[in-house]
Amino acid sequence: MSFSMDVKKELTRISDDDMTLMKFELAGILRTGLTVRKYNGRKRIVFITENASLSRRIFSNVKKITSNSPGIVAVKTTRFRAHTIYGIDFTNLVLKHNTDALNEMGIFLSGDLAFSYKPIDISEREQIRAYVRGCFLATGSISDPDKSYHLEISFPDSLLADEFITLLKVFEINARSILRKGNILVYLKEGQEIVDFLNVIGAHGALMRLENIRIIKDMRNQVNRIVNCETANLEKTVNASYRHVNNINYIKERIGLESLPKNLYEIALLRLENPDVSLSELGKMLNPPLSKSGVNHRLRKLDKIAEDLKKK
Repeated sequence: MSFSMDVKKELTRISDDDMTLMKFELAGILRTGLTVRKYNGRKRIVFITENASLSRRIFSNVKKITSNSPGIVAVKTTRFRAHTIYGIDFTNLVLKHNTDALNEMGIFLSGDLAFSYKPIDISEREQIRAYVRGCFLATGSISDPDKSYHLEISFPDSLLADEFITLLKVFEINARSILRKGNILVYLKEGQEIVDFLNVIGAHGALMRLENIRIIKDMRNQVNRIVNCETANLEKTVNASYRHVNNINYIKERIGLESLPKNLYEIALLRLENPDVSLSELGKMLNPPLSKSGVNHRLRKLDKIAEDLKKK
């Protein structure tokens, strides 16, 4: 099961007996995911999902809110992979009774069953949480955090997308949107934003799993940075030592090390005898000991002597 499905499964287990919050969650689901499809030449008002627990939650909540049941059908398909698609049919429920429930959610139907929307009347934080949860349950998806951080929700109308972005700002979450294939995708791409979003909708188990993955990723990145830094420093040290040894040998061949001042002669011999040690260790071998910067200064003087000899 994908991480996205795990999150939705967790959300459908949230128990909420508050009828108002139940309505706002359902509003988020239907405003985002309700569509009109043709079946046997007739238009039907349906919600389509592959999530069995979500279909049961919608069916149950609609019955609690309206005292009427929508139709529901399960169809097995082998397209791409073997799975079951659940269709919740609201056509008879809407046409035989009335559209008041939909209108209260800001969903309006024209005579040919085309949808239009109005801003939803919502202000309290818990109501917003329920509504945002419903939107995610309907058309949301989240990538496997082991691979990348990406969460998106598809909206059929720009009013709904803009409204959703505004609602998230209540929780200091700044989402962005993009148009794709006629729908508006509202998305988050930062790990912390997604953690905050999961907290808003009540997916605390998924939140903890994501946080653990983020911690492990951060630790790995930190270790890699340290290793890369140490590797770069080691390469720098090796290259410098190689240069020093070559220059000292060149001086030895041209004029002999005995011609050098005592302080340079001592460090030249030590470097030839200990090509792999650090400058600090080299300094400790001198009597009296010399600091790292002092050793570096003397070796640079030897480099300069070698360069001058090469010019002659």
